[in-house]
Amino acid sequence: MRILCLGDSIMQYNDFSTYPQTGWVQELRRFFPEDWDWLNFARNGRSTKSFIDEGRFDLVMGEASEGDFALIQFGHNDEKQNDETRYTSPEKGGAFRKNLAYFVRSLQAKGVKPVLMTPMARRMFEDGKIQNSHGEYPEAIIEVATEEKIPCIDMNALTMEFLQKQGEEASRRFYMNFDAGLYENFPEGKSDNSHLRPDGANAYSKIAAQEISKIAEKFPEYSALSGNSMKNSTGRFFEVSDSSNEEIDDEFMAFKK
Repeated sequence: MRILCLGDSIMQYNDFSTYPQTGWVQELRRFFPEDWDWLNFARNGRSTKSFIDEGRFDLVMGEASEGDFALIQFGHNDEKQNDETRYTSPEKGGAFRKNLAYFVRSLQAKGVKPVLMTPMARRMFEDGKIQNSHGEYPEAIIEVATEEKIPCIDMNALTMEFLQKQGEEASRRFYMNFDAGLYENFPEGKSDNSHLRPDGANAYSKIAAQEISKIAEKFPEYSALSGNSMKNSTGRFFEVSDSSNEEIDDEFMAFKK
């Protein structure tokens, strides 16, 4: 079984050079059977618009095949109104919704079963209360999923709830927000409340896995995905290179053979 992952830096695979930053699906695979394969097309800084314009979705479609599942999670960069290369409007009839529907319908045409996901919450507190930093984007994602009659996991709401329970100070350990001297890659420390450390990726992937395990209750055609979630194992993981639309890293090519 194969899982295609479409998204931005919150989902992207991170190697030793950016440690401790960790894409959450690096941990999600641990909740599935070890013979499952994860094809990660997510890339830092991408929005639905740039993911299409740069040809990354073409790369997805070139590899997608019948029987695959796809996790689609965007929003962090679609929100950047001052960047015309990435911004999309979440309003009805806006480019954000159109792009998501395009992803869904294109993948379905190849026999892939997609799951839409709202973005992970940023660690933003005000007077001790977690704030929704994603505006109208989560609701837009939920509405597209409803219109397309596919599953949607509201990770924004779920991770906001998680952060509120953890509290402002305790939740710091889940994000790339830490003091100087802790990590070789970031000797001066970092103040980043969007990207995740291993603890955050693990916590959020567990939440996602629990929600995935429930999908078949409303969408029985997703039973192969839903029924194998929370298996507490480790599947094979492949990061898809963005060197060009035709080139894929050596490990992925070896897997294909």
